Amino acid sequence: MKLRCRVIVSCALGLCLAGLPGCDAANETAVLDAPVKETPDPARAEASIKEAQAARIAALNRRDVDGAVSVYAPNATLVVPNATPLTDPASIRANYASLLGDDGMVMTVTPTRTWVSAGADFAVTTARITVHRNSNGDRPRIDTGIDSASQSVWQRQADGTWKIVSEYNVALPARDTDADQANTGTSGETGDEVAIGVPAD
Repeated sequence: MKLRCRVIVSCALGLCLAGLPGCDAANETAVLDAPVKETPDPARAEASIKEAQAARIAALNRRDVDGAVSVYAPNATLVVPNATPLTDPASIRANYASLLGDDGMVMTVTPTRTWVSAGADFAVTTARITVHRNSNGDRPRIDTGIDSASQSVWQRQADGTWKIVSEYNVALPARDTDADQANTGTSGETGDEVAIGVPAD
């Protein structure tokens, strides 16, 4: 009887010892490698922003409201002269819909500078904007006297695209046309005639 008990105890002990490696394996903690972070590339970021600007200008030239506002982030703020800041997508879209619905509105947009953060996650662009209005298709265009500077803050989104989170447009004093062209010409970037979100009186 004692021998039988000893055999049973020995077998049970053997089974427990045999199961220990399996128990250890089950309790092991999986260690995952940290995701490799993308190296910041300001030059690449600047190129992407210029592509977004070109797409925006193309939309404006088509008077495509949806295309024009697609460059703004959902939480963007748009400030235009003599108006309350626009802080939601609906009001920003309404602003563009009003402007692009005016067939007599013509603007000259001259990009001037682009700065990209060292982390390539934020950027600032500036531009000069001059507004003209065609009072009649058979008459020469009339300068409304609106000359403004625009500053846009861009943020790289989770999907890698760039969106404007803040855009500030301020009216400038009237300038001599020849002097103004000489100043803006030093930027190395050319202007495009488009309709854009700076309202004309």
